[in-house]
Amino acid sequence: MAATLLLSSAALAWMAWERGEVELHLLIIFPVLKASGAMGAASLLLAFLAFVAFVYALWTGVSQVGSDRARGTSVAGVIMIGPIPIVLGSDRRTAIVALVLALAVLMIVVLLLLQ
Repeated sequence: MAATLLLSSAALAWMAWERGEVELHLLIIFPVLKASGAMGAASLLLAFLAFVAFVYALWTGVSQVGSDRARGTSVAGVIMIGPIPIVLGSDRRTAIVALVLALAVLMIVVLLLLQ
């Protein structure tokens, strides 16, 4: 559900960007989105709801961690502090995948800032 909300938010943000309703600014080293229209505000709301759904899924899935390890499930995460990604992972392969995805997101943000 969180992935669907995030993809919907990205699609809506792209349409709002094309209409000029979303602006991307750089505050010190942090990217900041500014929405001026209904479509831009809806995309930011969907992104927030995706974050809430993701946190809820993690919170309710904590009790199942022991059974997941028996099946060989691996997880990874990225903490972005400005342009610097900090990658955490349970194994090397998922950490590398998370790093590649973080670098791709970072490059997209940089390209949008240069426009």
